[in-house]
Amino acid sequence: MKDFRDIVICGPDMSGTSTQIRDGIKYFQNKGMGVRDIRGTEIDALFHTRKFQRGLSSAHDYFSSFGEFLDMANDCALVSTLSPRDFLWQAYELLSGGETNQDLSVASMVETPATTYIDPRSAEVWVMEEPSKRGAGQSNRVIEQHRSEFGMDINPVSAAMFHQGYRTSEFLRFRGPIRNVGGTILRSRSEESACYQVRDDKDLPGGISMDDYLNLPGHRIAFANAPTDIFVVCGPEDWTSESYLKLKERRGVGRSSDDHENDPDYQVLVNNRYASDWLENLYDKGCGLYGGVSPKIHRFSIYDSMNGIKSKMQDKLDEIVC
Repeated sequence: MKDFRDIVICGPDMSGTSTQIRDGIKYFQNKGMGVRDIRGTEIDALFHTRKFQRGLSSAHDYFSSFGEFLDMANDCALVSTLSPRDFLWQAYELLSGGETNQDLSVASMVETPATTYIDPRSAEVWVMEEPSKRGAGQSNRVIEQHRSEFGMDINPVSAAMFHQGYRTSEFLRFRGPIRNVGGTILRSRSEESACYQVRDDKDLPGGISMDDYLNLPGHRIAFANAPTDIFVVCGPEDWTSESYLKLKERRGVGRSSDDHENDPDYQVLVNNRYASDWLENLYDKGCGLYGGVSPKIHRFSIYDSMNGIKSKMQDKLDEIVC
């Protein structure tokens, strides 16, 4: 296996992960590295397949994501003589593999009869996310993070089951092949979201036991193939629910909160795990069980300005990339 980088950005809710991923993308682009973004639904992944590349000319080469490509659908140079509507319909037909949703293809960086191929060497950096917005990750985002909308309480055990499911799929289809060719992965969150799911006798009695968490099939794969580096943005270990609520009041304006974000005591427990050696101990145990290598963990203060966090992360990326 060639040298690779697998970099995770994470932290409790309101830590700014989406902003930091965006900054990371710009960092690699400024280094002249080709970046492709496979966050999103199956359609967003299929955009990067050879089939789509060949179907809609070299226009594909200029864009790192399907969303960015669609934003340019009205550009005459890209659409040629097609109307924007016809252009988008042609794009859909190429991605779906047929005329109906039932024929939708599945993208993969492994060539198989059941999937549509993406060349993992077609970019130097691949951007991913957890939970994914496809497969079991989509169920996690829709159901597990919004159980109150369905008249139920959060269930960390059920959430852990969904998480481990997409971790199998995303590793076999994408992350494993990228690592095999020596690529770079930049992703939001990973199996470190155990911080949200593992039982605490006092503060999360309904959580999954550590042993059960580590024994799930997807987590066996995850800890055998752990990230190389984890960037954690968090509060201090003695963070309080009042501190979290003040932060949420500042950063949550115009944002639709999920069940996790609406529970300050839960966020305090999660933050404490991110901020303390609980996280290192998780990886030492999981990687030790399955032959993986524990990642290097780098922490940043949640109270630094966005530009301050960006600058410190870029300094750390300079060390990792160079």
